[in-house]
Amino acid sequence: MKVTLAISAVATCLVAMSSVHSASFDCAKAKTKVDKLICSDARLSEADEKLNVVYKEVLAKSPVPEDTRQEQLEWVKQSRNTCKDADCLERAYTSRISDLQAQLEKLPFKPVLDKPLIVLPSSPAEDRDAAAKIGSAVVKKEPLELIGRVSEGHDVAGANFAINSGKQYYVIRYGWNLTDEQKDVLTKIENQYVLLKARLVTYKDRSKGIDPDSEVQIFAQLP
Repeated sequence: MKVTLAISAVATCLVAMSSVHSASFDCAKAKTKVDKLICSDARLSEADEKLNVVYKEVLAKSPVPEDTRQEQLEWVKQSRNTCKDADCLERAYTSRISDLQAQLEKLPFKPVLDKPLIVLPSSPAEDRDAAAKIGSAVVKKEPLELIGRVSEGHDVAGANFAINSGKQYYVIRYGWNLTDEQKDVLTKIENQYVLLKARLVTYKDRSKGIDPDSEVQIFAQLP
């Protein structure tokens, strides 16, 4: 009787083990629904491992590792963890792996410094004057040299292009201050690393941004 029970227990363990697949994290400690779904699906477990390998490669070559980590955290929270089923997770992983592989092709980042890809003049005087009337008082201006990713977005003031670097986020220029040609250039380098040189302004309310009075130079690497 004891032997029969022992064999049954072993068989039960083997069945349980066969239903859990290897992932980039310890499936024995999986607690969330998403983690458990990944561990129970061979395709998702394989995708998770593949993504982890590519992510580590990008992280090792990234000019701003903290930016790479922040971007990955945002993907986990906003894409992966919002999925309700395996199909959604598979799409999320496929998209993220593709994005990371595209980044990897452009690393290491070596900008061409002898000629900026694009030079954006200071904002028109009327726009600066209008902003000064409604904005907080300026307390400090200093040079800004920042490596980050270009993104196109929209806020309460309108469409804009910004630079993201880790937790730093600065609007480069709003759409109304850009020509179609400038917009086209910025769109083409979206989510790619660039070196931005401008002037940083600190306001009385402690917020910071790119000084609209300053010229903005953006340096990229050769294709």
